[in-house]
Order: sequence, then structure tokens, then C-alpha cells
Amino acid sequence: MDADVIVVGAGPAGATTAYWLARYGRRVLLLDRAEFPRPKTCGDALGPSAVNLLQEMGVLHRLQNEHGDMRHIRGTRVRMHQRWRTFTHERGRSGLLVPRIILDEAVREQAVTAGATMLPRTRAVRLLRDKGTVVGVEVLRAGRRTRLRAPVVVVACGAAVDALIPTASARAAAGRGQAVRGHLSGLTGLTHMLEIHTPVTSPSGCGLPPSYGWVFPTGSSTANAGVGVLGPCPDDHLTTLWDTFVRTLRDTDPRFTGLRQDGSPQSAPMRFDFVPERCAAPGLLLVGDAAGMTSPFTGQGIGPAMESGRLAALAIHARLRPGAPSAPDLSNYIRSLKNSYVGHFEDGNRSARRHLLVWRTLHSTYDSERPLFTLGRQALLFPDGFDEARVTRVLDDATSLLADKAPRLRADLLAVSEVLLDAVRADWPFLGRITAMGRSMPAIPLRPALFVLLAGRLIVPGRTPDTAVLATASVELGHLAALAGLSVVEEIRDGDPQHDDKPANWGNMLALMVGDFLLGKANELAARAGTAVSRLFGQSLATATEGQIRHVRHAHDLHLTKAEHLSILTQQTATLFALPCKLGALLAGATTAEAAALEAYGRHLGLAFQLTEEARSATGQPTRLGTTLASDLASGIFGIPVLHVLHNDSELSTRLKTLIVRRPGTNQDARPVIRLIEEGHGDTAARTLASQHAEQARAALRHFAPGPDRHAMERLLDHTLRPPLS
Repeated sequence: MDADVIVVGAGPAGATTAYWLARYGRRVLLLDRAEFPRPKTCGDALGPSAVNLLQEMGVLHRLQNEHGDMRHIRGTRVRMHQRWRTFTHERGRSGLLVPRIILDEAVREQAVTAGATMLPRTRAVRLLRDKGTVVGVEVLRAGRRTRLRAPVVVVACGAAVDALIPTASARAAAGRGQAVRGHLSGLTGLTHMLEIHTPVTSPSGCGLPPSYGWVFPTGSSTANAGVGVLGPCPDDHLTTLWDTFVRTLRDTDPRFTGLRQDGSPQSAPMRFDFVPERCAAPGLLLVGDAAGMTSPFTGQGIGPAMESGRLAALAIHARLRPGAPSAPDLSNYIRSLKNSYVGHFEDGNRSARRHLLVWRTLHSTYDSERPLFTLGRQALLFPDGFDEARVTRVLDDATSLLADKAPRLRADLLAVSEVLLDAVRADWPFLGRITAMGRSMPAIPLRPALFVLLAGRLIVPGRTPDTAVLATASVELGHLAALAGLSVVEEIRDGDPQHDDKPANWGNMLALMVGDFLLGKANELAARAGTAVSRLFGQSLATATEGQIRHVRHAHDLHLTKAEHLSILTQQTATLFALPCKLGALLAGATTAEAAALEAYGRHLGLAFQLTEEARSATGQPTRLGTTLASDLASGIFGIPVLHVLHNDSELSTRLKTLIVRRPGTNQDARPVIRLIEEGHGDTAARTLASQHAEQARAALRHFAPGPDRHAMERLLDHTLRPPLS
């Protein structure tokens, strides 16, 4: 054998693979058809996860000391429908912008320093196979063909994978795009933020989704700028889009008035046909762009490429036994890719239409603050930030509240996450990004499963029933379905001729489809957990649905009373909080009195949670559900803060009614409403009610003897009343 592993392609994915294998003591040949250093058409952006990996490999230190053109990035700004949204990295974390000619050479040098043997100007011609197993590669070097053999070959040659694996070209037909990149100078007002503009406008003035333009600042007056189109696009058309994008920047944004183009723009193919099962075969692994690991929403792929290289090296090192009669079992690489990247990328032909639906929904719900769209926007447009936050406003970190119980609870919650991923990843990979939140992270998110586990341990300390994982996963999916339901907004169409030509509401369509899908999966898991679990789940779901129907019926109802609103919340929200507590009691074999106490705890906790959300939304503060007062008013949802002022028979009430009925169905400026609510103490009324229900939940826990489990559940009440993580 010429090596233990041959890596074809010395870009970030291949060089990272070679580096880790060399660090593990493996004999590695690293091939590339180019001579390094060499330029590469790319946006040059690295997220915090890639920065961390560079630090771990010892490359980041070298870049910081040797190259002054590395630029730190604090986040991403996205412009759509003439409106900007800003996504920032956690404090103390940042991305980088490093030219590929510098980055690739630095990673390659690090791999060679670790012990990999580099063969430049060596082009892989074909894979060598023996009875279906890849056993090496035939290469062309200095005009001569040579056969190199190894038990494992890692293909990291990007789009050139088509030449080595012809079937890859056929399967990539629906998962291929094009990008063109150039460099601009003479700019002003640039910040340490990446910029995404979508959709790109064609010369005819029409938007072309799925498409996007980017402006990545490489200095105070220079930028890497480009256009990406997710689909077949002739080179001349792509160049025209680039010219139109640059001209639009110059004509509409004062920062670009004096821009100059430095050199000719360069185009490159993009692959987003990622399917984990196709990334491994006997004796063969695919990493990086060769595996289709490019984001179809932002075009970024360097970080995932490097991480796939690290995962490939781990899988190879764990199984490779030189001299063994058969190829090593590398299936763990597939599992690692699924766990790390489910929902990140396009999933081949199976998801092409679904992917287009998500794109259309992203555009049509860009101004919406409903929960499903808030989460989806973050996951699609800022995946690095979505990962690094560990939790969102929907799922808060509760680790500090649970003291010594945290390690065991974390393990149980990770088991639940595995079941959730298996339930959704095949049909709706995008949902895996949401259901996997908190997976493999040190945090313990405040989620329904936590209450199932704690309630059960209040009855039987320290024990998790065997059926608890299935039951808690069903509840989690049920809650996510409820979030999807909360994202459906009322349409003003009902027989009104002026709305007959209104565009399709992609947001409602996706929310309904996702809600139905999640409920179906939730019922399936509940049935597997047993008849009693399934019955309890069904009863609670029916009650919550009835509450949702009442909620919709009272949309824009100025005569809705606070008592009626609380009754609706009890059905719609409190039921979903009581369900996990009741399930925990059921699975632990609680007595009737114990079960009733836990149900009361969950019900009052749910009301305290929702009322706190309403108080924060009514004063313009962030909520755990990501909702805003403007979106609530547009949907005709009047919470306690609004109702308190509406029904106080004062001048404030009259002014508030005038504001609310002025522009129903639109996301109007909520600041005048917020001022009236604060003046009328509507937020105080909601907080007072929230505190009262929290005390009733605390009283329900007094049925149980004092101890660590009860104390943890009491502390969760205090946590509910506090502001969420920002």
C-alpha cells in the first residue's frame, strides 16, 4: 500500500482530513492538481464554528500573525423587500473573512507539518476498485499515469467529483447552482458585518428567487461581492446578473456611489445535493463540496467542509486496520453527518420542491414575527448563529437551575433529540434544524421534555421510565406543531373581490403543512409509547385545538373580556404545559392526588409563561416565542395588556381603539400602542396575573415533600417570570 489514506483535493475539506489523520499517526497522501498557493473563487467567509476548528488545528494563530488582510466578522445583515434584518454572533465569538489563497495554503501547510505527504500538480483520473470496493486512485502526474493504493480514499475535489464518480453528476442535476464573484473598492461605510441581498433583480426588473447577492467587507473600503443562483444558469446570464447587482448597489446605496471593480468577475459551480447516505461507500468517503455541503441559502460552505473533514478522519481512524482483509466499516461517518448537518443543505431530488417552498416562504414571511418563521429565518439565514446560541428565546437554558441533576437530565434530553431527528429528518430535513436545538450542547434547554422528566422524578426520584423517551418526544413534536399553528395568520379574502388576485400565502401553507406533519409524527410516537400515553396526548391535543379555534374566532374582537381571554389561554396554552407534567405522573405511576397536583402546576405555569410573554411583547421587549406586539395586532390577537386598557373606560381606551382598528391585518408601527399600554399599566396587569398563577403553581407543589426535585421545579417558576436570554 502507498498510504493508509489517500485524500484527493487539498482545499479546506481535504487538508483538514489529512491534518487530523496525520495527527492520529496515519500515513496520508494529499493530492491536488494545482500548485499551492493558488486563488479560488469563493466568498471567503468563515463562521465561528470554522474559526474554532482553525484554532484547534493551530492554523488561526498562524493567520493572525502572518496576514494582515484577515477581517473579523460580527454577524450578518440580510436585505429583503427593502428591509434589513441583523443577526449577530454571541459576545466573544466572531467569524472571519480570509482570502482563499491564504486560508487554503495555511491549512495545507498545517497538514504537511502534521505529517501528511503532499503531491501537487497531480490530477486524479479515476478510482480503482476491486469487487466494488475502492482500493486506490489512478493519477496523472508529470504526463505519466500512476496507480496509488490505499484502504480508504477521501474525495475532496469539489465539483471535479463528477470526473471521478460519474453518478454524482446525475444525482446533482437538481442540486446544482452557479455563483460569480468579483472584488470592489472605493466603498464607504462598511462594517464588520456580512451582507446578503435577496432576491437578485434581473435586467428586466424581476426578482429571481432562489437567488442572492453578497457583499463581504475585506477592508474599510473594499469588499468581496458576488451573486449566487440556485439552479441552472448560463454563464452569460450569470454575468449579466452580476453587472445588474453591482449597478443596483451603485445607484441605490450611497456607500457604493464611488465603487470600482477590481479585475474581472469569476464564476464557479455550487453543489447542494447533500445526502448523507451517498457520502460513503466501501473504501470511499466524500467531504466538503464534493459531498454537496454548501448552504443553498447563503452559499457558505467552508466551515461545514472542514468539519466534514474532521468527522471523516475520526471515522477512518476508529475503524481502519491496515492489512485487514476487508474495507473498514465507515458507516459512522454517515451518522455523524446526519447528526451534525441534518436540515443544513438541500437533500437531493427528494427535497427540491420542498426546498423551493421554503425559499418562497422565507420571502413571503420576511416581515412576520410568528414563531415558526422567526425560528426558520434564523436557521436558514444565520445557521452559525443558530448553532452557537445553543438555545433560542423559545428554548431557554435551564442548566443553572438544576444543580447536580444536570448531567443525567442532559443525557435524557439528548436521547429525546435523537428520536426527534429520526422522526423528521427523512421527510422534512429543514425541521431537523429546529428539533435538534440543544443537541450535543452543554446547555439544558427549557423544553417540554424537561417537565416530563422532572415530574416523573418527583414521584420516583432518579429513575427515567423506559417509555419516557418516546412519550417526551411526542410532546416535543406536539409543542412544535402548536408553534406552527400560532404562525397561521388570518387572511382577509372571504369573498371580497378586491382580494381575489391576492398572492398565495406561502407562510400559511407551510405552517399548516408543518403543523399537520408534526402532529402526525407526534401521534405516531405517542402510540408507540402505549395506549395510556396516546389517549392522554389525544385528549390534551383536542382541548388545545378547541382553544386555538376560539382564539381565531375572537380575532380583532374589541369586546373580548379579560376573563374570556384567560379561559382561551387555559385551553390553548396551559393545556400544553400541563400535558408533559401529566405524562410524567402517568409514566411514574403517580396517585390520583399526585397527578392532579402536577397537572395544576403545569397549568398555572403555562398561564404564568403566556402572561409574561404578553407583558414583554406589549412593552416592545423580546419574548421567548419571538412574537411582537405588531404581529399580534396584525393578526387580531389582543392579550391582557391590550384588553386591560381597552376596557378601562377612559380616554386611553378610545385612543387605543382608534389605533387598533386603523390598519387591521398589517404590521403597523406598534410604538404608539406600546406607549398607551404603559400609560394605562396594561403590562403591569399582565405581570400581576402571571405572578398570581406562578404562586398557584408553587402551592400545587406543596403536595410533595421538600427535596431537590421539588426545588428544581420551583426554581423553574421563577425562571419563567424572568426575562429570556437575549
